[in-house]
Amino acid sequence: MLVYTIKELCRTCYTCVRECPAKAIRIVGGQAEVIDERCIVCGNCTKVCSQGAKVFLNTTDRVLKLLDNKTETAAIIAPSFPAEFQELSDYRQLIGMIKALGFKHVLEVSFGADLVADRYKKLVEESKDYYISSDCPAIVNYIKHYHTNLVDNLAPIVSPMVAMSRVVHARYGNDIKIVFIGPCVAKKAESTEIDEAITFSELRELFDLYKITSENSQPADFDQPAGGRGAIFPVTRGLLQTANINDDAITGNIIAAEGRIDFQGALKEFEAGLIKNQHMELLACEGCIMGPGLSKNGKQYNRRALVSSYANKKMKGLDSVIWQKAFDEYSDLDLSIRHRSEDRRPEVIDESGLDEVLASMGKFTKKDQLDCGACGYETCIEHAIAIRKGLAEVEMCLPFTIEKLHKSVQELALSNEKLSSMKQALKQSEKLAHMGQLSAGIAHELNNPLGVVMMYSNILLDESPAD
Repeated sequence: MLVYTIKELCRTCYTCVRECPAKAIRIVGGQAEVIDERCIVCGNCTKVCSQGAKVFLNTTDRVLKLLDNKTETAAIIAPSFPAEFQELSDYRQLIGMIKALGFKHVLEVSFGADLVADRYKKLVEESKDYYISSDCPAIVNYIKHYHTNLVDNLAPIVSPMVAMSRVVHARYGNDIKIVFIGPCVAKKAESTEIDEAITFSELRELFDLYKITSENSQPADFDQPAGGRGAIFPVTRGLLQTANINDDAITGNIIAAEGRIDFQGALKEFEAGLIKNQHMELLACEGCIMGPGLSKNGKQYNRRALVSSYANKKMKGLDSVIWQKAFDEYSDLDLSIRHRSEDRRPEVIDESGLDEVLASMGKFTKKDQLDCGACGYETCIEHAIAIRKGLAEVEMCLPFTIEKLHKSVQELALSNEKLSSMKQALKQSEKLAHMGQLSAGIAHELNNPLGVVMMYSNILLDESPAD
């Protein structure tokens, strides 16, 4: 399982339910669980969980094992690295630090992006069909699992990561081990052509473990082949800019959508036939620069500016002759892939049979269905369906729970009032009972003349002086 919950940290806020595009979160006993077979590994839940209860599998131990075996190993770095390592003044410092870990080669995935972008340009210009970009593994997973009839619309082109791995094997042989380093959790399960994949945050852990810094490591440059325009790939419309594809709003035929809400909306419209004669570039995150494998709390536009600045400097210093020679060398490399559907769509529940579930949440009429979204589902109907499927609980309905609690408080206040009245009545009864006992005693004595005479005789006897 690549994404899971630390139950001790889960605080029942349902943020992960709301933010999961695949609704791969189940609530049991108030605790959120990731449903592994439904998860698309976008990692969005790990970004939005304020308590750190959602985490992804750490695979640094596997990377260390590769390095300890003294096997020739290459690290391929995603072009979003300037967004993460902002404290380094020169990218060569980062390369030196990575090599200090034991990697023999360090290469840019941006060269793979250059190759992939060229294939996309040809696809857009030559094909009569309309495609969805397949460079984001979370998007590919989502379509393969939940929009299976769109699988044939996925571009038959590998991601820049896989493209770069094929370049590395072509250059250094099939025995070399490859480790991808980037911002994406889904890369950990994308392809068997990569031996291991870790995130930028995991790379920082390795630096900390071995106390590697820019001060105690030797700066180095990327190994060849070096990337070009692919350096801009991780930002919004980066694929289009890398490929120099016309994305003009008037004359272009490309729609770009990023982030959970937008990519889902775009897919629904594409599937419904509302988007015609348009290709789509989709990203599960707001660009790769906002992936779950980067440090927390980074600012999107600051990161974008850093990547753009790096790409600008890179293009100014790029030896175009050397780059073109490398590009031509690998231009015939097989970068094709065949996507196959893996249908994981949930069963369809008849909405007409949900009255009992809705009633259990105090929703007896359409007006009672507030669709507030506090439970993590967009509508009360969706929540009821999730309850029927065993994915959600009645208590997740905040308005119902608040109303129920309010009634309980009112009932408790009424009970306290009744209890107070009863206590007062009991005290009064005890007082009356005591007075009744005293009256009964006096009446008994008065009704016994001999007893009265004896009582006064004893009093007089006690008061008389002794002889």
